[in-house]
Amino acid sequence: MKKEIIFQYIILLCICFIFISCSEDDQATITNIPIGHKEPVKVIFETDMCFDVDDVGALATLHALADNGEAQILAVCFNEVNKDGAAAIDAINTWYHRGNIPIGIYKESLLSPDYSPYLSYVAKFPNDISENINDVPDAVDLYVETLEAQPDSSVTIISVGFLNNLGELLLNHSELIAKKVKELVIMGGVNNDDFNLTRHNLVGVSEKILRDWPTPIVISQLGGDIFTGETLGSTPAANPVRGSYYRWFNNEFKGRSSWDLIAVLYSVRGLSYFSLNSTGTGSLKNGFTYDMVPGWRSYIQTKLTNDEYEYILNSLMTKLPEHEN
Repeated sequence: MKKEIIFQYIILLCICFIFISCSEDDQATITNIPIGHKEPVKVIFETDMCFDVDDVGALATLHALADNGEAQILAVCFNEVNKDGAAAIDAINTWYHRGNIPIGIYKESLLSPDYSPYLSYVAKFPNDISENINDVPDAVDLYVETLEAQPDSSVTIISVGFLNNLGELLLNHSELIAKKVKELVIMGGVNNDDFNLTRHNLVGVSEKILRDWPTPIVISQLGGDIFTGETLGSTPAANPVRGSYYRWFNNEFKGRSSWDLIAVLYSVRGLSYFSLNSTGTGSLKNGFTYDMVPGWRSYIQTKLTNDEYEYILNSLMTKLPEHEN
């Protein structure tokens, strides 16, 4: 009788162990969905990397996804006005062994350009951007050159900043956009956004994009309560991403909201981690409203918990460069 009880107890323990193992495997599946069989997402990254630091985390996340073979970074364009912007971006690209990625900048004036607590510091990391701003390509020229070289309907543009570069591109090259761009992902609020779609007196430009852009647009407004970056202290001091967060937090490592990182994660891993809502309307602070239409104008919603998103993003943004490209 005792032997039977012991045997049953052993069987019960084995079942429990199998259940726990399966739960752990399920968790791993949620946070590390294998997508190696897919073609890399061709990305042009549009950023206002300056005032906030989540742009840096987003670019780091994009590089980690590129290291995984999930993304190909075609170009990075800067839509803020800061003399150190291009050099800081190139320093991050160089850290990830992609210092050859072309960078374009906005060369016109911008109302009340933002101050940055970290750009001048990061611009001192290794990079090869000329100190003469005339040597840095104009963003729209770079868009045209980059898009013309790509297959039709193949490029995803991720905009985590202002829409001034894209507004000029739309004004002069709408047919090229319609031919080459697969999707535009915009980090901003669906209703009455008060930063990316409004600042620098650019709300009219945002309206034109939302009304006239000739390919599907997906709005990404998630990430305010998803905090990442506190783990960067474990990476080498030579890492400019680490340095950016350290300076932004006044020489500490803390977690920052992950708006821009979420936009990158959706753009590359898509509906594995998110769902799309294409109902209702969006609006801007100037009174403009637009309809959500399936396959045309949509916004993302979460599938995972905040803890799961934080785990995924921290794992990617602290991932060290693996190889040269």
